Amino acid sequence: MAENAQDRIDALIERFFWAIVALILFVALAFRLPGLDSRSLWIDELFSEWFSSRSFTELWRDVPLYETHPPIYYTLLKLWTLLVGNSELGLRSLSLVASLATVFLIAVSGRLVKAAWPGKAVGLLGAALLAVNYANIREAQNARPYSLLTLLFTVAIIAALILVGRLQRGIDVTEQRGGWMAPGLILGLTVGCTLWFHNTSLFVALGIWSGLALTLIVTPAELRLRNFAIFFAAGVLALLVWAPYVPIFIQQSSTFMGLGFWLEPKTRDFYSAWMLFVGDSWPALLLGIVFLGLGLFRLVRSAPASALLVAAILVIPLYAVLAVSFSLKPIYLQRLFVWMVPLALLVIALGIVTATRSQWPRLVLALIVMALAATRSMEENRKPIDDWKGIVAEIARNARPGDVVIAAPAEGIIAVDYYARRQPNFPPIVCVPGCYPQRNLPRPYGSNFGAPKLILADGEIVERALKTHGRVWLVQVSVSLYDPKSIVRSRIAAARTFVRYHGNALAKVELFE
Repeated sequence: MAENAQDRIDALIERFFWAIVALILFVALAFRLPGLDSRSLWIDELFSEWFSSRSFTELWRDVPLYETHPPIYYTLLKLWTLLVGNSELGLRSLSLVASLATVFLIAVSGRLVKAAWPGKAVGLLGAALLAVNYANIREAQNARPYSLLTLLFTVAIIAALILVGRLQRGIDVTEQRGGWMAPGLILGLTVGCTLWFHNTSLFVALGIWSGLALTLIVTPAELRLRNFAIFFAAGVLALLVWAPYVPIFIQQSSTFMGLGFWLEPKTRDFYSAWMLFVGDSWPALLLGIVFLGLGLFRLVRSAPASALLVAAILVIPLYAVLAVSFSLKPIYLQRLFVWMVPLALLVIALGIVTATRSQWPRLVLALIVMALAATRSMEENRKPIDDWKGIVAEIARNARPGDVVIAAPAEGIIAVDYYARRQPNFPPIVCVPGCYPQRNLPRPYGSNFGAPKLILADGEIVERALKTHGRVWLVQVSVSLYDPKSIVRSRIAAARTFVRYHGNALAKVELFE
């Protein structure tokens, strides 16, 4: 009876497969659209807009000298905004398209990765979970590179799974070269491209090729040399694609090691990436880990080589980055591992689909996980962000002749300028210690070498502004990082009276008369 029920479900999935995919994409779009064109850009997105407005020459010659991220995303965003404009929607739509493409790719992965996922249901359920996943939704609404990076890594991982599956089935490479060549080429090309997008992509490449090497353990002895040669060739291709960027990578890495970065390693870092899968709570984390473990167990039984590859990709990059963070330089950020989410949700979907032979318990389990994920996504949508649009509008509504805006530190001008240039008669802006980027100053730097920390001498800039202007609007970014001694505010408060405060802990403005 159970087999007949499963056959009927498989037949329904086959018959309505593309309709289900379309429905999942509709749900994904519905979760990603709210606020996309109205929510204020936050400081990192404003950096994306600022960098993408630079010339191509400046982007590739000068920006890598002080910015820690590769310039390829800003270049693509520049080209994209030439077509769609640089409004909030225009800037974020590139990430939105990449996110929807990732959902689609996961939905059809059951058709592609035949050796690993039993049927198409796993891919469809994985896509449904991804459609309501808060981390993927968050990056889909961000003008940052992580959504594109997730798409590229998803393509690479699926290509690696297809490659391993075909090689494990003993394809004769001399007669059926297309069986391994296409996924091998896609793997090498896409991983090579990811290395241009983020400097920590090297750790993900390490995880992929470590997983490929581990598959040799369960490969028949007579096929190991052949498989090794194919994996090696794909790795060489990735390195060749990356090679033109290597000089910039070396330059950025050496510069970054001399930067007093703002991150601090925390115990939570050891598990926070796993909270991206279902939700940022202990019940969601435990539920996700249970189904992730069950999915890996099922994968070990049905496709051990694929299981080794998946486990290596989910574990090695994360804990390699954590090893560096705790021993050499703090580099771990939770958002760096959003790329793991599609793969992890596929494994979780496998765990749900194979948890029981009865259909109704599977459906209930799937709905519970989806409900948890969707609830977390709706909570995320209501969280406070940098409201630079509101701050600039507040200043513009209440500004008087003779007012001045003092923006500190250097990156404060980036936070204000995007919205200020859309406001008529906005007060003049004075940057402390100067407008971004302020490079090669004899002082410590915070998150990049364009925004130095403030020193006592910067108070002279404030004094000069006070002599020629009346009321002061003080706009500050990351006060605890750049101005922990409150140099700028103290100088203003000594000469003017505090009137009111607007904003939140992440983005704020104070008025002094």
